[in-house]
Amino acid sequence: MIDFRKRFSILVPVYNRDDCIQQTIDSVLSQTFTNYELIVIDDGSTDRTLEILKSYGDRIKIIQQSQQGPEVARNVGASQAIGEYLALLDSDDLFLPYALDIYDKIIRALNSPPIIIGSMKYFQSGNAIPQSDYANKIEIIKYRDFFSKDIALGMSSSKIVIRKSVFDQAGGLRKTTPKTFHCDDYNLLYQTGTSGPFVVLVQPTTVAYRLHSTNAIHNIEYMINGMIALVKAEHNGKYPGGRTRRLQRYARIGGPTQQWVRKAIKCGQPGLGFKLVKVAWPMIAVCAVQKIWNGLRHHTTSIFLP
Repeated sequence: MIDFRKRFSILVPVYNRDDCIQQTIDSVLSQTFTNYELIVIDDGSTDRTLEILKSYGDRIKIIQQSQQGPEVARNVGASQAIGEYLALLDSDDLFLPYALDIYDKIIRALNSPPIIIGSMKYFQSGNAIPQSDYANKIEIIKYRDFFSKDIALGMSSSKIVIRKSVFDQAGGLRKTTPKTFHCDDYNLLYQTGTSGPFVVLVQPTTVAYRLHSTNAIHNIEYMINGMIALVKAEHNGKYPGGRTRRLQRYARIGGPTQQWVRKAIKCGQPGLGFKLVKVAWPMIAVCAVQKIWNGLRHHTTSIFLP
């Protein structure tokens, strides 16, 4: 049995974020739970990002690489991590002060679940950061695995906490590029979709997602191409579960697919939406049927932890 030296390894890939990387790092260093390491992977920044990182001395571990994108960067960070769990955090997002403490309590209460999904609030860059709403009560939903979930789940890599052994067994993240990494969060969840239990944190909030003009989600074409890559991966048998879990996988892929088709139309790019529908219509259909089915039955009941 591996003797991990830390509970968490927080992995932060960064490229040219000298405007906000300090806030991100400070949000980790301000955690009330301290059994962690912070690994920041500089992905070939050309601004003051590296200078800012070095100013923290040995409080953080810095890894440098040429620009290869966040998936490759996180894989490099994971290869050097000494934590039992990997907590992913984007370089423009923040952990609220009790985030790691809350994750640790869930881990201890549920006998080390493979994957935990945090709770997130949005804030506009330049505005006040959301305040912690932790009041010594934790609400979670526990599923057999990701493919079994029965609620809509907005995603961001910053919400994912995954046991390192599960990450490694799945082969880590893809070897993508800065232009093809999109939907990396969903891909990781599909890769580990049969690992359970799968735990969703309902409250309190653990992650603050920064909204700004350069968020990856603003590039509709890249996001549509990212969804198409997920559909192709499913067709090529990249995700676990075999035939018996196929409909559940289709439903999980169909959910975000529907969202991006709607966004493409809303943003005046219906051609991109049609491009996605053309390859993903079976997933969209299965998702629509499951939404109707879920509306006719009770959802999984929340669990409250002290």
